[in-house]
Amino acid sequence: MTGPVDITLQGLEKLAFLAVLAVALVIFANEVYFYVRLLLAFKPENRADKIGKRIRYLFKYVFGQRRLLDQLIMGTAHFLIFWGFIIISFGTLNFIGKGFSAGFSLPFLSSSLRGPFLFLLDLFSVLVLIGIAVAVLRRFFPGSQRMPRGWEASIILILIGGLMLFDLLSDGFNSALQLRHENAAFVGAALGHFIHNLDLSPGSLNILAHLFWWCHLLFFLAILNYVPISKHMHVFTSAPNVFFAHTTPNGKLFTPKLEDIEEFGVTKVEQYSWKTLFDSYSCTECGRCSDQCPATNTDKMLSPRKIIMQVRAHAEKKATHLFKKTTDQFNERLIEDIITEPVIWDCTTCYACMRACPLLIEHIPILVDLRRALVLNEGRISSEGALALKNIEKAGDPWGLGQKARSEWYQGLDIKHISEKPDAEYLFWVGCAGALDARNIKVAQATARLMNRAGVSFAILGEDEVCTGDPARRLGEEYLYQTQAQAVTEMLNAAGVKKIFTNCPHCFNTLKNEYPDFGGHYEVYHSHQLLAEMIADGRLKVNGNPLGEITFHDSCYMGRHNQVYEPARQIIDSLPGAKRIEMKRSRDWSFCCGAGGGRMFLEEHGEHINVNRSREALATGAKTIGLACPFCMTMITDGLKALDKIDEVKVKEVTELLDERTV
Repeated sequence: MTGPVDITLQGLEKLAFLAVLAVALVIFANEVYFYVRLLLAFKPENRADKIGKRIRYLFKYVFGQRRLLDQLIMGTAHFLIFWGFIIISFGTLNFIGKGFSAGFSLPFLSSSLRGPFLFLLDLFSVLVLIGIAVAVLRRFFPGSQRMPRGWEASIILILIGGLMLFDLLSDGFNSALQLRHENAAFVGAALGHFIHNLDLSPGSLNILAHLFWWCHLLFFLAILNYVPISKHMHVFTSAPNVFFAHTTPNGKLFTPKLEDIEEFGVTKVEQYSWKTLFDSYSCTECGRCSDQCPATNTDKMLSPRKIIMQVRAHAEKKATHLFKKTTDQFNERLIEDIITEPVIWDCTTCYACMRACPLLIEHIPILVDLRRALVLNEGRISSEGALALKNIEKAGDPWGLGQKARSEWYQGLDIKHISEKPDAEYLFWVGCAGALDARNIKVAQATARLMNRAGVSFAILGEDEVCTGDPARRLGEEYLYQTQAQAVTEMLNAAGVKKIFTNCPHCFNTLKNEYPDFGGHYEVYHSHQLLAEMIADGRLKVNGNPLGEITFHDSCYMGRHNQVYEPARQIIDSLPGAKRIEMKRSRDWSFCCGAGGGRMFLEEHGEHINVNRSREALATGAKTIGLACPFCMTMITDGLKALDKIDEVKVKEVTELLDERTV
């Protein structure tokens, strides 16, 4: 029988519950309001296209935790914490409902589902505790340099661990108090048996059951209100951030309408789209991006993780001024005060950071927009970069050699200009390096010979070919890029071009992924894709001298940007006596040569990226390094020279190796 005192205590406890819950929800709502309001102060951007693809992203990267599982131990720990948190959140909602009414139950928890749900609740509570233990070991023991060790990391692990622990203890004491265990799952029932055998009084059991109930509630509400103001906001934003990730090809940059713009690029943080800010909300600071960044790995100032954190911190600091529209009174500058020029120019746009990010955060566009601001608004670029841009504008190539020089490489070869062979199936886009650089001319010649042997119908543009504009775009000179792109697409369309092959991954990416914005819709292939197919169907017969041990360097713009990894390897494996040895970092995790993002034409300070990569290639013991990119050819060759190994190891484009072994 319940006495008046018990009824009074129950009433007071319920009032306390309602008061605590109301205060927590008001604080949470205020936090959410701040961040939504800040998002609305940024530029609008449509991210609601291709819904089917976005839903697949959710299942793959959020529910499936695909990228986190690239690192098996920590990925598994996070997988357990993630799913445990979701399942236990349902349990907590049910738990809070009981604060309003003792008989409350979530609608889907019918009698038939209650048992399995309680089992999952207990199972994942235990698994989450195991996952947290792994995370603690990973973060705080010696040798774990990547993961941040600050107080924020400790707080969230304590809060989640406490949430699990107090739920189990509350269940256990309730089970012991009732002397029946059918309403508790296996852990709660086991704890109930253990606690019952301690011979505690019913009053003590009741007090402890209520105490742990309150602890569970308070820890849940603490998480609810701590997460939005911490680096752990991704608990709430990760799913929508993945859903709103870019659905365009990896290698495609956004094409702004320059005629509608008064100030180019981004000079103020609010000029970014809301998605850039939402990326910063979602960053977990896990450091996977910086782990893979070639600039970070060679002790440059750039850290992709830091860039994302800086965007959020700067935006939050500026928020009051944005809300009041008094930004003229805000003196902290995005460029220089927050992100310095050396950081902006360190990026090779290799996509390693974006490939590594579990939540599909977009780092490269942030830096490219800053480059656009520097170059287009103020002309701020190094003298080497400025010269390359001037040469593209005046001569049609970054070295300033001129279009006349493009007619020299194919002299003596059976190659026709497209005007002489308008019905050619393919246009061979030679590229600036293939037509003008002495070392890469040999690759272009080998390609032409192979295509002729295989009976491929192709033609070239010869002196009419100019730079696609890729270096200009990556260096921030968007106006020059768009001028080049418009001129080239008009020329290609006038010539009736439908299919293109090229040796240059940068040209490949630009023609395939970025020229459609200018009306250039073509089937674009890297020459290796066609050559591998020709070997497979017998159009090219391979014989000749044994190749021996070879390692292959993946180009960033063929690999991570366009997911083309196998054709070059298929060609290598078809060669007589070839023994392919993979470098430690290959395919998706390949290390950049250092030339991308226009850095081919800029000076590099500190440890050189190409030397780092060349050292890794040498570590395989292979006597030949195979390549698929003219920029990589220059960078790896220079890297071997710097290491004084150029006479010991051959650097060959895979096309050359095939040309030497076919008839």
